[in-house]
Amino acid sequence: MAISNFFTEIEDTDKRTNIISTVSSPVWSGGTATLTSFYTGSTQSASSGDYYYDVFDKAGSDTTRAVQFAVAYGHVHGSGSKSTSAGNNPSKAIYRQFRNICIKNAHSGVRFNFNADGAGTAYDGKDIFVLSVNRARYREKLDPGNWELHLSGSRTSGENDSLLKLIDDSGATADSTIKASQRRFNVVSGSISDGTSRIKTTAVNQAAGGSGSFGYAELGIIVLNAEAIASHSIGYHNSGSAALKTNALNLVRSSGTDNDNAKQLVDVINSGSYFQARREEQIKSSHYFCRVKSGEYNYSQNPTYFTGSNAELKNSSFVQDPKSYITTVGLYNDNNELLAVAKLSQPLLKSKDREAVIKVRLDF
Repeated sequence: MAISNFFTEIEDTDKRTNIISTVSSPVWSGGTATLTSFYTGSTQSASSGDYYYDVFDKAGSDTTRAVQFAVAYGHVHGSGSKSTSAGNNPSKAIYRQFRNICIKNAHSGVRFNFNADGAGTAYDGKDIFVLSVNRARYREKLDPGNWELHLSGSRTSGENDSLLKLIDDSGATADSTIKASQRRFNVVSGSISDGTSRIKTTAVNQAAGGSGSFGYAELGIIVLNAEAIASHSIGYHNSGSAALKTNALNLVRSSGTDNDNAKQLVDVINSGSYFQARREEQIKSSHYFCRVKSGEYNYSQNPTYFTGSNAELKNSSFVQDPKSYITTVGLYNDNNELLAVAKLSQPLLKSKDREAVIKVRLDF
């Protein structure tokens, strides 16, 4: 009885390697696309709170909670934060750190430039808010056009929000490959709640006094123009009243004093109760077409296939017409070392009258 070779070489024509595909998935822990509750640690104001606040998806009593993103405030001269002996105030350190990350060829004289009217008008922002998504959450980058953040003031029963809804303007171009991993999109007022980006008028996306646009998003970082955010009417209205009751974000830039501006942004994010985001990443795949010819793999080495001390076929009909069921495909290197195993969704009948092509895909 002849038994087929244990290994079958895959021809070069049956290999497709380094196939790149782009996939999108929810950012937040547990495959959640939208956060509606935001929590900070009770000890952060006494430690990292001088620089940033970590924002969690669950309360501190929940052991499964995880950091989703961090919020920081930066000022080019260090205002709004405590003075240090070296003069590197926390807000100055934050501003310089993200300037170096987000701006190409940055130096001490460079500031964040927030386009004010979409026609090239520049506005150099002296202070910023930064939302930095946890690295494990966004993996490669945020998915342009698939994030939306609401900012609002606190309210009680019977009062209505004055929401500021922020998205990016990636919907302004049909080319999703612009600058590849160096893409930069402006943060504008709008909504994607109906599945389509709805960007409001340019006038809405400018704050009073020509303070520029709301900011821009780059990879896992959303940089917000602090002046534009603070001058926008983020607050709430009394029920039945058109008058704004309060501005929820009171930006303070005292010299040598911790004004806790980052915590103020955390509060209006918490009151907005909505942060939807998806991530985008490229996956490289290799496809291998495993061809099983009629005379191959028709026998099995499973002990139930044989009987007796002479290992006779248990089913006598298999002497002339052997059959087996393929359940697993193994990929080996030239040294016959097992590199990968693929499982079929269900056993595949194999006989001399049946050939098969099994496609194995490896993702990296």
